[in-house]
Amino acid sequence: MIPVALFARVSSNTQDCSRQLADLSSVANRNSWLVVSTITTTVSGSKKRRSEREDINQLIALAKGQKIKKVLITEVSRLGRRSSETYMLLEQLTELGISIYVHNYGMETLLANGKRNPAASLIFVIFNEQARTEVELLSERIRSGQAEAKRQGKHIGRKSGSFKSIEQIKSEYPKVIKYLEAGTYTIREIAQLAGVASGTVMKVKNIDH
Repeated sequence: MIPVALFARVSSNTQDCSRQLADLSSVANRNSWLVVSTITTTVSGSKKRRSEREDINQLIALAKGQKIKKVLITEVSRLGRRSSETYMLLEQLTELGISIYVHNYGMETLLANGKRNPAASLIFVIFNEQARTEVELLSERIRSGQAEAKRQGKHIGRKSGSFKSIEQIKSEYPKVIKYLEAGTYTIREIAQLAGVASGTVMKVKNIDH
C-alpha cells in the first residue's frame, strides 16, 4: 500500500479539521492508500511564515525521510496563504518525489511514473504568477517608502564605508544559494522563489559559495 499523509489546517479556534479529514480519509480508503500520518493545525496561513509552522516542518521531515509518497490536502490554500511560500513548498515536495493530491481539483501533481502531471502544472503556474505579483508589490512598497524617506531627508541604505562579508551574505540568503546550486533556475525565477531582487541573486552568484 502507498503511504500517505493527511494534511489539514484551519485558521481559528472556532473551526476544526473534521470535515477536511473526513474528505481526505474517504479518498485514501477509496484508493487503498495507507495513512501513516495525520497533520492538523490551527494557524492563520498568512500570519505565520513557513519556517515558523511546525505542521509544515513535520510534513517536510516525513517527505525527506521517505515516510510518505503522497500528501493529501483539500485545497492548496491549506498549505498557506502566502503564494510565494506556498509555491516554494509545492516545488520542494515535487522535487522530493512527493505527489500532492488536491481534493477540490481531484488531481495529483505527479503521475504514476513520477513525472509532473501536465494538468496539475496549472496550479504551479497560478501560484508562480501570484508569487511574482507579491514580490512586485513588496518592491513597490519599499521604493515608495524609500522615496518618502529621502523626501524627509533621511539616510537610506548602509552607513558609508560599511560592507557585508561573504559569510554574512551566505547566511542571509541560503535560499538563493540553494536554487543557484540546483542549476535549473534563471536569475528571475530564483528572485521570485526566494523573494529577493534579481540584483541580490546576482550578488550572491558572484561570491565564491
